[in-house]
Amino acid sequence: MKLLRWGAILALVLVMQTHGSMADGWKFLFNGENLDGWNIAGDQEWKVEEGIIHVKATGKQMGWLIAEGTYSDFVLQARFQWTSGNSGIQIRSRLEGDKMIGYQCNLDPSRPTATGTLLEENDRGLIMETKVKADDVFKKDQWNTYEISAIGDHILIYVNGIKMVDVKDPKGAKQGLIALQMAPGEGGAMQWSDIRILEIPNQHDWVSLFNGQDLTHWKSVADATWTVEDGVIHGKSKGGGYGWLVSDKEYTDFHFSTRFKMAKGNSGIQFRSWLVESEGMVHGFQADLASGSDWINGHLYDQSEKGVTAKPSFDASRIIDWEGWNTYEITAMGPKVELFINGKKTVEHSDPTRLKGIFAFQIHAGDTMETFWDDIRIIPFE
Repeated sequence: MKLLRWGAILALVLVMQTHGSMADGWKFLFNGENLDGWNIAGDQEWKVEEGIIHVKATGKQMGWLIAEGTYSDFVLQARFQWTSGNSGIQIRSRLEGDKMIGYQCNLDPSRPTATGTLLEENDRGLIMETKVKADDVFKKDQWNTYEISAIGDHILIYVNGIKMVDVKDPKGAKQGLIALQMAPGEGGAMQWSDIRILEIPNQHDWVSLFNGQDLTHWKSVADATWTVEDGVIHGKSKGGGYGWLVSDKEYTDFHFSTRFKMAKGNSGIQFRSWLVESEGMVHGFQADLASGSDWINGHLYDQSEKGVTAKPSFDASRIIDWEGWNTYEITAMGPKVELFINGKKTVEHSDPTRLKGIFAFQIHAGDTMETFWDDIRIIPFE
């Protein structure tokens, strides 16, 4: 980590190399130990304590923590806790003297519609204001997730799995810096963790797998009832056996995301899987999920085949809101598979024999249960 003077910033930016490979999947920009790979600009205080980046608004100028390198098309994920103050994430930006110019994804829960709003700092100003109020999405004194997609002209912002902004902006920069921002202001403070980026080739963009109205492109298999209620998929046990909601298309390499709610029961998301019609069973990889368990959540399970394949190093049940909504992400590229719950990585696994298959949502056999699924989306790389 380097503390940079203003005069050296521009020179640094000019020599940075553009990243362009996604062969290794997600890249963590923060190593969880120190600020290697980052540069400080401005006079705010940035430090790492117990694996978390802490920033305090101690100065009178705007301050940034700037990731080394420049980025074009990507999905960026970060977890944050907000104490107070005006913060944000710069993308596709550049630093000129003491001014940061470029897109800012705003973050200030003290103002009703600031968090999730898209600005162009020191240029065009407001690009799109979110319609979602911070009180409806932000969790006080808890970890929250911030997701930004910048793919070609398309900019998407999600906070805690809720879409805040979705805009096409052909006038905006297509490449630049990524930086965490802290504005001056007494008592301003933030914490950041799990900062990661997935670079997207050939401007492959998000595709919705659920239209919010019916189960087009999905079919029910075996012993469960699946309906759409208030724009959400509702899965419910019927006779005590396994039940599945199965996609009508196979996928190879992809990044997948969905929101889920499940107060009790055992469920999961099948991927790179296959349906055996004669059994009424789906076989293959499952991103596992079960309430009341301290070992199942976030596992990679091989349904009807090898069983438990990879386990988290921590109890993932503790990062799930069992009464509310959560996010589950699956990234599969070549043999490499990565699972994330609420922005935190649970497992990574490599299997060169399992490279393609369907998606399916599971209702486990046994006790009566129900699940809810929403905002099912994917970036397919084929």
